[in-house]
Amino acid sequence: MTKEARQVLGLTVAVPGLVDVNGIVRVAPNLGWRDADLAGDLTKALRDPGFPVLVDNDANLAALAEHRFGPHRNAANLVYVTGEVGVGAGIVMDGRLRRGGQGYSGEIGHIELDPAGPTCRCGRRGCLEAVAGIGAILAHTAPDASPSELELEIDEVVRRARNGEQDILALLEDVGRHLGRGMAAVANMLNPEVVILGGYYVPLAPWLVACAEEELYGRVLAPGGGGCRLEVSTLGYGAAALGAAARVLDSVDSGRLPAQR
Repeated sequence: MTKEARQVLGLTVAVPGLVDVNGIVRVAPNLGWRDADLAGDLTKALRDPGFPVLVDNDANLAALAEHRFGPHRNAANLVYVTGEVGVGAGIVMDGRLRRGGQGYSGEIGHIELDPAGPTCRCGRRGCLEAVAGIGAILAHTAPDASPSELELEIDEVVRRARNGEQDILALLEDVGRHLGRGMAAVANMLNPEVVILGGYYVPLAPWLVACAEEELYGRVLAPGGGGCRLEVSTLGYGAAALGAAARVLDSVDSGRLPAQR
């Protein structure tokens, strides 16, 4: 029996931060990175492997995954919202991922919602991330939690919400309303067919979505929210990884194959 030949077609890395069009991580605050040439460093570490080494923002890649593999893959205009430590968005318009002039699109976490609100990691006050991000929830329930404990702490929030603890229900309602206000700004600017909540927003969705939808539809100028729907991702925490594979597959679909070695 002959062993089937296998070939690596590409490598894509998802990073939670600003990644320019050349694959340089300009700012990744949760990783402590600044101006890191991750694509170049990986290519050197792999000794110029002969296949493309790509680096992209995690929200962009998750949006690609939703557009290629998710239940909304027929939507030409969608926005994927990360629900991790930070809040970012991947934007697909007219069937194509939109990165902006230098690759920095989608930083919706720093839309200011409350000038008197809590201080954001960016130094400003009342950003969407500061009032409706996962960190905003854990600041009340587990302020000393480390990044490695996020999933456990979110599971605890879900448990308390299911038990009907009023302080948790009030907290999630407040976060949902702030989230809806942020999504209304996105809908007014981009008019997507669907906004998809991902990451840790998914297990919290039963307590967030109704309030978020009420704010969204009440604040979008176009009738009926401009046709925008608020949905919850079905791709799980691995959406960015699926999108990383999708970037490589897009190259293959375009006929760009790495040279065999």
